[in-house]
Amino acid sequence: MDIVTHGLMGAILASPLFPTHPLSAAAFAFGNVLPDLDSLSRCAGKRAFLATHQGPTHAYASALVAGLGLDLALRLGAPGWHEPLAGPALALGMGLHSTLDYTNTFGIQLFAPFSRQRRACEWVFFIDAVVLLLSALALAGIVAAGGGWLIPALYALSLTLYWALKGALRARAGRQAPPETLSLLPSALLPWTFLGVARPEGADAVTLFRLDVRDGARSHEERIPILDGDYAELLAEVAEFQAMRALSPAYHLVSAEPEGERTRLRCRDLRTRNFQTSFGELELVLDAQGQLQERVFHV
Repeated sequence: MDIVTHGLMGAILASPLFPTHPLSAAAFAFGNVLPDLDSLSRCAGKRAFLATHQGPTHAYASALVAGLGLDLALRLGAPGWHEPLAGPALALGMGLHSTLDYTNTFGIQLFAPFSRQRRACEWVFFIDAVVLLLSALALAGIVAAGGGWLIPALYALSLTLYWALKGALRARAGRQAPPETLSLLPSALLPWTFLGVARPEGADAVTLFRLDVRDGARSHEERIPILDGDYAELLAEVAEFQAMRALSPAYHLVSAEPEGERTRLRCRDLRTRNFQTSFGELELVLDAQGQLQERVFHV
């Protein structure tokens, strides 16, 4: 999920604890956003960001270490502030963050450092209209009621049921989609809609489609030629292309347009079509001899 959603969830779920266990409540709320501090890796460049985002900071091991570290620091450095629940609350908040991100689409290193494999189950897009609506209603209800356990408990129950529903819908979408489907990303707006990418083995094109799991109907089908093979030697040397290819099985070179004596190549992730985002798009400009002159990487 995006950091705003994580922050809202943490604040809402922690709110009943603030009057009696303020440090534990703050630790849980902070734990819900702490893993995304890896976004600071942008300061080291776009490739560094892609390599580290949703990496080790999102591992369950990191949550455990952070929780133990906070507990030890409070015991030794600030015993007057120590709350027995603070360390576990931080670990629980971080663990919740990681679990929710696992249900998204980017892929996280959930079991680092023991495994660097990225995992994602494509249940919920990282920005989801239903989740934001539930969060806004819960926050407004807490403010109006002046706190209490009831609204946070109903909020937690609603989210649990929604995630279970989305998991069931994704499983159904997998059964309805063509066997050569590479990915089924959930729509950010319609819970029953998935955005699919299919490519038969060895084919020189992919098919994009929209799948409605209510009846299995596919619409908005579009065939996109892929040109990776035509520029394979060049792309093998472009670090940005290789970084995105490692993240997405549907990242391809999709166009090669002449511009006078130059050629502009465009690569993009064919999975991500919510909001028409340009995240991951890569433009390469070649001279008349086919040598790389310019590159623009949208991350």
